[in-house]
Amino acid sequence: MTTATTGWNRFAGVSRPVAAAILGLLAALMIWGLQPGADRAHVAVASPTSIPFDGLTGDHALYARIAQRVATGESYYAVAAEEHRSGNYPLRPFVAVRLPTLAHIVAALGEQKAMLLFLVIGGAAILAWYRRLRTEPGLPRYAAVGALFVAANLTQLAAREWLYIHEAAAGVLVTLALALYRPARPWWTMAIVVAALAIRETVLPVAMLFGLFALIDRDWRAAAGWLAIGLCFAAGLGAHITALATVTTPADAASQGWHGQGGWIAYLSFVQASSLLRFFAGWVGALLVALALLGWAAWRSRLGLAVLLIQLGYAALLMLFARPANFYWAMLVTPTLFIGLAFTPATLTELMRSLRRPRPAIPAAAQ
Repeated sequence: MTTATTGWNRFAGVSRPVAAAILGLLAALMIWGLQPGADRAHVAVASPTSIPFDGLTGDHALYARIAQRVATGESYYAVAAEEHRSGNYPLRPFVAVRLPTLAHIVAALGEQKAMLLFLVIGGAAILAWYRRLRTEPGLPRYAAVGALFVAANLTQLAAREWLYIHEAAAGVLVTLALALYRPARPWWTMAIVVAALAIRETVLPVAMLFGLFALIDRDWRAAAGWLAIGLCFAAGLGAHITALATVTTPADAASQGWHGQGGWIAYLSFVQASSLLRFFAGWVGALLVALALLGWAAWRSRLGLAVLLIQLGYAALLMLFARPANFYWAMLVTPTLFIGLAFTPATLTELMRSLRRPRPAIPAAAQ
């Protein structure tokens, strides 16, 4: 009976030293997160030089203006260069200018229909996660509550300003791709990751991880598929770089770089500003983020490992490179992060059980 109910839990039955080490690390992360600065005061939501547009400010206004002008038939790259210059935004290097996909989607559909499109994708992601958590072998039935955490952290899709932030659109696609990921049938995940990559190039680590899994599994068809995606992405990015080169000059502003090095406190701040935690005090995030990561670490499955590695990988990127103005990078992973809370109570129970387990008796020395 124990195996049937706790087999999914990687920490069930671990030794006392291991349980103590895990709980110690959890406590250290929580205490570290309670230090001053782990709140929205750490993020920068708009540059003072940003030009407001139709009730929007900062990056929201920049990308809304670009999409509106593209809708009138203007060239994306010419418009992007003009708007970046007028708003004192950098044009170099090429990653300072977003890929044109989202602007063309909004231009083609209009603001309301584009919002509806991403809301529908968000609804599909919530349902897909509910089904996955409800039917995944070995998981307790209450794990399906994780779908509620997905829903709670996709609420920004209903807010007009977030339509123009590429991470919000790419993040909901990544959320759906993860829910549908099955190593033996990765084709839906591939298609959705391609769509996410077309919107934001920073989704590339997700595709690379799935490609690595395909190689480990010796699934050569899937590996070839992920390789093809990588080659197409490289070609598309090359076209983006070439198009930008025609509208920029060496005199254009360059980015100040991505070397935030804000560490764990910055990561917590970015997650809070990009999730439902924005409505709570900073200490709430300090506790829940660490607990959510613990929950993901406990789920013994390919999907659990994939999401854990994605969460840790993007956490490292945010801690090392993201500046305060880049807080919305976290939107790529916050919709799935808090699913881990569904696994946390059982995980803590097993760890405490291991911690309370009596020490094995030491046999007396032979006389």
